Amino acid sequence: MANKTVFLREATGLIRNFSWFDAFLISSSVILPSVWSFASQIAFVATADPGADWVLSEHFGLLFTIPLALAYVFLSTSMPRAGGDYIWITRGVNSVVGFMAGWSFWISIVAVVGIEGFINSTVVLPIALASFGYASGNQFLLSLASAVAIPVNAFVLGLVVILVSAVIAGVGAKVFSRIMTILFIIIMISAVLSFYVLGTSTHADFINAVNGYGGTNMTYTGIINQAQSTGWSYVPLSLNLTLMSIPLSVLLYNGQNFAAAAAGEVKNVRHNMAYAILGSLFFAWIINIIGTQLSVNVVGYQFVQAAFAVGSNWPLVAPPWMPLFISMLTNNFAILFLIQLGWLLTFFWNIPGFLLVATRYVFAFSFDRIFPARFADINEKFRFPIKAMILNAVCATIFLILASFTSYLGLFLNSVAIWSVVWLLGSLVAVVLPFRRNSLVSHLPGAKWKIPLVSIVGAISAIFMAANFFFSVTEPAIGPSTPQADAILAGIFITGVVYYVASYTINKRQGVDLKAVYSEIPPE
Repeated sequence: MANKTVFLREATGLIRNFSWFDAFLISSSVILPSVWSFASQIAFVATADPGADWVLSEHFGLLFTIPLALAYVFLSTSMPRAGGDYIWITRGVNSVVGFMAGWSFWISIVAVVGIEGFINSTVVLPIALASFGYASGNQFLLSLASAVAIPVNAFVLGLVVILVSAVIAGVGAKVFSRIMTILFIIIMISAVLSFYVLGTSTHADFINAVNGYGGTNMTYTGIINQAQSTGWSYVPLSLNLTLMSIPLSVLLYNGQNFAAAAAGEVKNVRHNMAYAILGSLFFAWIINIIGTQLSVNVVGYQFVQAAFAVGSNWPLVAPPWMPLFISMLTNNFAILFLIQLGWLLTFFWNIPGFLLVATRYVFAFSFDRIFPARFADINEKFRFPIKAMILNAVCATIFLILASFTSYLGLFLNSVAIWSVVWLLGSLVAVVLPFRRNSLVSHLPGAKWKIPLVSIVGAISAIFMAANFFFSVTEPAIGPSTPQADAILAGIFITGVVYYVASYTINKRQGVDLKAVYSEIPPE
């Protein structure tokens, strides 16, 4: 039983409103199984690790992620609290280390939201507009596809996405669930129709579609020749390069464990978190494998490598991503519309999931008194921490400004490294929890083994996440690995420690002992 006097109040005020499917949607919306997921996997791996087998890389990514997912299932059913791994690490490892991890993870989430607002205007929207523009011969749409990527326009449009997403994530569990379900259905229809277009097309069909596409003079062989003139040559597939791309594939499945941050709001949590976390992981794997394999069959490795290698000489007004290639293969305007509609709604589904999770971290910080108490307020109408949501939207907007008008985030923010550290620490909690608080894990399978199953799973996950961190800070293809980027990475963690010390001192003067707070597990 937690000591009720050490926390902000005796109850969190959050209600168990989320079903297993709601929790599944939270994790899935962050993983984002869709045209975006397999298209981004192809784009990122093709540019970062030419010669990597995209499909095999996704299989390896799944194997690396399964232990992490299992560890988070075990932990979220043992300590189902708002804030997830922040709560586990502060209680299972160390309060300073736990807050540092939670702080860094929270910053990385709001940074990603800001970056995605920018990407929406520079990748998603241009591709949708260009697809309709080339299909209909509408020059206005083609001009608009170029105009939306201008920094000022990108910022304004990105801000709209963030604000709309914040509303979706803050209107209460029931409305949130309905909106996210509708978006999920539309995005899945988009993915299935993409599979249909790719599955009924051949590589020869793609070559014919590229030649003269949209009234341009581009050709399949012309793109390859142009890339070769810049010094590019095709990099054959190799196991070594595929192994190097594993951290990007682990990143592809990022989000499967995010529902754990809201586990205190999930009904029948001991059963439903497994459906949410493992279900979202394997569902994403299926969607990605189908989409990526069909893309390989139709478009091929060589053309994708060449298309990205031509850089600014790419002849179309939208970047060479799979949704653009898919649109080349269909003359059915209804199919094109539905595919691009799902593509356009990508971040309106993804960002609300991110913001909801980020809000639970802020709420947990405040409930532990380390953040101002106002951010743990629960709105009486929506039963959600609205003030915490507003804080996240404001912080995400700051990062949107940096993404729109500077290159700092792309050059210096290593989100993969931050997430790997947090997941490593969360995995270590799974290792030690049976030996420190055995009563919390007694219900888990393998709890009575000499070395409990949760500890075994946690140890395997910790090894994989340590490897993921190593590659993220040593390989420029995975994360920024310059001295400046490493300094920023260290600075993000250090600021967490500095904030903790400052908050500890202020609370101590007000008669609140954070050591007492972190010695207890908060109420559900």
